[in-house]
Amino acid sequence: GHRRGQVNGPSNNMSSEVAQMVLRCSKTGKLFFNEKDAKQHNEDTGFAEFEQVSLDDKVWVCVETGKVCVTETEMTVYQKRDPTAKTFEEKTIGFLRERYLAKRKPPAPAAEGGDGPSPMDVDAPAAAPEPATISKETLDQLLEMGFPQPRAEKALVRTSNAGLEAAIGWLADHAEDADVDEPLDPVPAILAQADIDAAALARSANSHLTPEEKQAKLQAAVEAAQRKREETEREEEKAREKARRESGKQMVKTKAELEELQRKRDAEQRKKEKMEDMLHRQRLREQLEADKAERRAARAAKGLPPLDADKAQPAPAPPAPTSAGDAPDAAPRPKAPVHVDLPVVPVQEAVDVLCGNRDFMLDTYVETVAKLGDNVVKNPTELKYRHIRTSNPKIHERLIRPTGGELFLRAVGWVREADGMTLPQTVAPGAMSAAVAELATTATRKKAERDQAEREKLRAEREAAMKAKQAEKERLRQAMEADRKEISARGPAQAIKAQKLPSASGGGGVAVNRLNLEEDPRDQQPQG
Repeated sequence: GHRRGQVNGPSNNMSSEVAQMVLRCSKTGKLFFNEKDAKQHNEDTGFAEFEQVSLDDKVWVCVETGKVCVTETEMTVYQKRDPTAKTFEEKTIGFLRERYLAKRKPPAPAAEGGDGPSPMDVDAPAAAPEPATISKETLDQLLEMGFPQPRAEKALVRTSNAGLEAAIGWLADHAEDADVDEPLDPVPAILAQADIDAAALARSANSHLTPEEKQAKLQAAVEAAQRKREETEREEEKAREKARRESGKQMVKTKAELEELQRKRDAEQRKKEKMEDMLHRQRLREQLEADKAERRAARAAKGLPPLDADKAQPAPAPPAPTSAGDAPDAAPRPKAPVHVDLPVVPVQEAVDVLCGNRDFMLDTYVETVAKLGDNVVKNPTELKYRHIRTSNPKIHERLIRPTGGELFLRAVGWVREADGMTLPQTVAPGAMSAAVAELATTATRKKAERDQAEREKLRAEREAAMKAKQAEKERLRQAMEADRKEISARGPAQAIKAQKLPSASGGGGVAVNRLNLEEDPRDQQPQG
């Protein structure tokens, strides 16, 4: 297994041991091939737990990007994150250590008699470290979580841009530091993660490459990162477009469902209004019959014969069978509709007749005839829009059944044919549109007038009822006042006495109470 330990301070024994070991940070997984780098990592991040890894442990190095993955799980995750990472070579920790030592500058030759360079001299850095770079994506995540920008930048720099989890751990451990909110000097460079990976690939290039080859490889890495960003943006744009289309389809579907629901409600409303109209007509018929019966009874009480209009109408007799095979109780055959050739009247006269219908029938007629006129205007040469079949139940219910419906169609130019009505090609579509507009305007005005008349009628009825009530109250008050005056003029009333009623035998009768009032002096005056 791996040995774990802590880097707490300088130690000679540990220095010589660490110089020959490869350490890995237990928090970030980063490898260190010398003591100085491990201590620097400890000072920057506060992570003091390291484990020694064997030189024979396996690692996987990406051929395309140079990324080193210490586990197969890390390799799988990296392949999903970076589509350009396709090929991985299986290596060992020892291979990485040899490559690291090969990149270091050779030590200066030792003097005669010297002991040669020490491990610390070999591990000394050849040049000053480059300015720190941090990931823009990780910085944005920390800012969205509510951390101040100076703290977020410092956490990413101190953890060597090891990721979101390492930065949050550093922030939790150093939240009470006095200088935690002080900005870094110099300010770190904020780059996209793809650009950081490309720069790391360029830095990890073999040292035997010429500057031109290094520049070309760096340029190729930057272009690959740019292509990756562009491909990601295209995929995101495709996803947004797909979501927009799905949203549009859903909106259209929802609108269609709402319209269908509205149509069903309108149909139910029309059915309800039709039923109310039928019930209203039935009540009128019953009221007329009741009035006739009342008049017949009144005239019979006076010994007068009933009027001709009040005579009871006999029920119509069933039709006689037309042939021997027809049974008397056979179902009656439907009669063919009888079409009456209506005269052509002016449009205004037909409009006035139409406006006498009930509101729901008039609204349905106006809506249907307006749609019919729009179809004629939009398709003036299409014959199917200039012909209607009046035998169609819906057409008959909407356009023919209302009083004056066919009269209006005749007025605007429609002519009756065997199977319906047709608008000749000689009739301009604009004439029908103008007539429909006049009908709509007049219908709106007539309905408003009827509503106003109904309100006036109700107000007049309420006022008449109030006046009658006031008159009745006044009549009762005057009657009571007259009674009081009459009683005052007569004086006090006599006591109530019980007297016997005379009987045929001269005996006593039943005793009853009689109210003997004082006689009115006016009754004693001689008459005439």
